[in-house]
Amino acid sequence: MSCDALPGRDDLTRLESREPETTSRRSFAARKAGAVGALLFAIVSLAPLSSHAADPCNDGPAVLNSVISISLDSSTAWQPRGGQIRFIVDSKAEALKDVEILACFRWSGPNDAPYAYLGPAPVQAAEYTSTSTTSRAVYSVLVPDKLKEVAVPWYQRFAGGAPPGSPVRFDAAMIVPLADLQIIVLDKTGKRIATSVQEVGITSVWAARTITLIAVAIAMALLYFWAKARQVPGRSVLMRLISTREGYASLSQFQIMLWSFLFGAGAVYVMGLSGGLINIPTGALVLLGIAGATTVGAKIKTANENAPSPPNATPAPASTPPGPVTNLKTSAQSDSGVALTWDSPSAATGGPVVSYRIEYSISPTKDWRLATASATNTSFRVTRLRPATKYEFQVFAQNGAGSSPGVSATDETPAAAIVKRQPRWSDLVVTAVHPGEIDVTRVQMLFFTLISAGFVALKLFNSYVIPDIPDGFMLLMGISNGVYLSAKYVPD
Repeated sequence: MSCDALPGRDDLTRLESREPETTSRRSFAARKAGAVGALLFAIVSLAPLSSHAADPCNDGPAVLNSVISISLDSSTAWQPRGGQIRFIVDSKAEALKDVEILACFRWSGPNDAPYAYLGPAPVQAAEYTSTSTTSRAVYSVLVPDKLKEVAVPWYQRFAGGAPPGSPVRFDAAMIVPLADLQIIVLDKTGKRIATSVQEVGITSVWAARTITLIAVAIAMALLYFWAKARQVPGRSVLMRLISTREGYASLSQFQIMLWSFLFGAGAVYVMGLSGGLINIPTGALVLLGIAGATTVGAKIKTANENAPSPPNATPAPASTPPGPVTNLKTSAQSDSGVALTWDSPSAATGGPVVSYRIEYSISPTKDWRLATASATNTSFRVTRLRPATKYEFQVFAQNGAGSSPGVSATDETPAAAIVKRQPRWSDLVVTAVHPGEIDVTRVQMLFFTLISAGFVALKLFNSYVIPDIPDGFMLLMGISNGVYLSAKYVPD
């Protein structure tokens, strides 16, 4: 080899200076190759998991399984966003506890250009039963909020239906847009073993509320005109619905109206969301029964007080007639009624009192008429009087030995055109015979009624179902109404 072929010192210096750079490049290439290899190994080793986790709703085939059947709970076939749809999975051999359930939603569009399914929605197991040969599981799934609002407005659907080429299908009445619910059953390895696509309706909460408000408005209008025809006073629609013709707001009538409107509106609201008749829980029916019984009992009590007894009614035997009543007062409370209050006779003036006899006449004719011969309280309201007329009233205490001397008082009914008692909200907690005096039995009944109604309303509008009333609430309402009704029959 010639000397010219040998590298010089300068060349060696250049080669030595390049060696670290070449080594660095080789080290980077090796690391890069190692990382790519590790990534490929991970992809290959996790291939079954990645096929399940990438897009499990759209990346698998439909699977028909003669052993597993999937059906929809028809009572939940229509639900709003956030509502629960229930479906049933039956198996003739498979143990359903060892499977995984996926539920995916999409709008039900045209078959030639279907929508992609959204990601899996949360699924919860509600029931599970099994025998030696079969098993059944009931699941619930929440309708996702990701289903966007339908672009076709409701008035256009009513007018002529969805326009041609509408991306979403509707039910036969063109009211509710339809969605596909794909239910996928996976085995332990993540393999599909059964699939089913169920058609569900996605209702609108605002549409259901609008229908409910219209129904309530129609019901209130009908009741208002009925009350007006019966000449029930009241400055507002609500007041006329809960008032009597004498011009007093009735607590028992308020309660029955409150429960009737609440459960009626709730039934319309839930049916507007679910598209079918609903099951009213037993607790709701019990509350309606309690309110109805209280209303009937209160009306019977009022009718018995105001109904005249036969003139020949004979009191229980006693040795001495009672003494006269004291402190007789009158109060013209309407153009057709006057309230009387008095104190019982002193025991020193005669025998015990069994009942009171009330008579009235137009003053000064002394043409006495019997109002009642069997009053047991020290208060009574004489009704069906003439407006703008002066009346004289007299009260007798009586027992089996006879009657006391009559005690008289006079009062004049107001003119009908000038005075017509208007019911007030305070009537719900005060008695008619003791104006301004709060009745604690009325207060506790009103309080528990409002608490129970608030509980039902919150559950109704949050869960879209009429809730079952807890036993404690029903017992509380029963006791509350019983105390109120008993107080009406117990003398003051």
